[in-house]
Amino acid sequence: MGQAKQRQPLTVTVVIPTIPPRESLLERAIASVQAQTRKADQTLVALDDEGMGAGPNRNRACEFATSDYLAFLDDDDEFLPNHLALLMSAAKATRADVLYSWFELVGWDEATPERPDPLATMYNNELVHPMGVPFGAEQARHLRRYAWIPATIVVRRSMFERVRGYPAPGTPEYEQFNGCEDWALLIRLLNAGARFHHVPYRTWRCYHGNGTAGRPWNKEHRDEAV
Repeated sequence: MGQAKQRQPLTVTVVIPTIPPRESLLERAIASVQAQTRKADQTLVALDDEGMGAGPNRNRACEFATSDYLAFLDDDDEFLPNHLALLMSAAKATRADVLYSWFELVGWDEATPERPDPLATMYNNELVHPMGVPFGAEQARHLRRYAWIPATIVVRRSMFERVRGYPAPGTPEYEQFNGCEDWALLIRLLNAGARFHHVPYRTWRCYHGNGTAGRPWNKEHRDEAV
């Protein structure tokens, strides 16, 4: 009997949207990609010098991706060294379409015994902390009400293309989700039947306070976004 055909290793492209001038932040993000124990097969940095917004800027970058999966990273955040290794290992094991881990929050302390969980407070005490909780029907239901999955996800490229990526600013869908294009993408994926999987580790750092919330930026005030 012939040998069984082996599956080819899954490939992944890291996509980093950025705006000028954020060189120091971008250098940190890129350095974290280069330090991965499981190297990216492709890295795309998308410079939005037209003020289109993070979503359309990511979409434009993804047109050049040739990998099985896309791994998104904002320019003001960074991967921990095992981020791609853990999420791509889970992608291989589960064949999920959307994978998300959790993060170390820099600049804003997470819950301690002395204070309530900030996520629970933010979301009317309906959510327990998502870290370590498998994605299921309850999580899907909450996702339709709250944007609780962070932007730093890994998504199957064919599924991303199927839902047409992120919505553009100014569209009814964009406004429906209060300008949160990351949330709108997740709902597009959920509605398309994408399989979600939680990787119960903190695999990246979120630097609270440096983000531009994905909204189009004004070139005349771009320094304010840094």
